[in-house]
Amino acid sequence: MARFVWSLNPLAIFHMRGSEGKSPLTASELACLGIPKRKIPRVEAELARLCAETEVDRAALPALARQIARQLL
Repeated sequence: MARFVWSLNPLAIFHMRGSEGKSPLTASELACLGIPKRKIPRVEAELARLCAETEVDRAALPALARQIARQLL
């Protein structure tokens, strides 16, 4: 079944999921944390996805953002 779905549209499964919402930290807050400008959009997207799925403590967000930025190339 997966082979059939992916053969029609490679982004079919991606577009079926719901929207992530808005990032809990702004781009300026992420820049103040020392996250490079090129990584900020991806870090915002990951934070938005995580906060939509689970309840994340506001105090833990800066450390989580730094950890996500370290994982990105």
